[in-house]
Amino acid sequence: MKIIILVIIVATIFLSLGLWLTAYGNTTSEERNMNYGISIMTDKMSYSVGEPIMITLKVFNYTEEDIAFQFNTSQRYDFIIEDEEGNKIWHWSKDMMFAMVLSEETLGPTNPEIIYTVEYKGKLNSGYYKVTGILVAQDRPMSGNIIIMVK
Repeated sequence: MKIIILVIIVATIFLSLGLWLTAYGNTTSEERNMNYGISIMTDKMSYSVGEPIMITLKVFNYTEEDIAFQFNTSQRYDFIIEDEEGNKIWHWSKDMMFAMVLSEETLGPTNPEIIYTVEYKGKLNSGYYKVTGILVAQDRPMSGNIIIMVK
């Protein structure tokens, strides 16, 4: 009897976790385990064919020290979607031009995070896709990725 109750409790916890992920989207684990880095999120884990995908890249520094990121153009971030074979389906910055300007973004106790969000409006066929978010800082480039499903 105790084993049945334990199985029901564990199943309920996993079910609740799964519903939470579906309700609040898809996210990498970097943010939960680090005080400095990036996390990439989508608004959902599963999409219908042709449905828009909201992609968010968060750069964060929850330490007590300021961290400066150096950029050699006005571009700060990029996003890529690849299919299961690694073929690039979409590259956000493709065909864009960015001003050639040296600049800096600083994150720290008074400004701990920057959030970049884009919407992919293309049509993905059914399958699994890797979504990559990239901070294009010259001195501290970082990237993260997640997997989404289109059905």
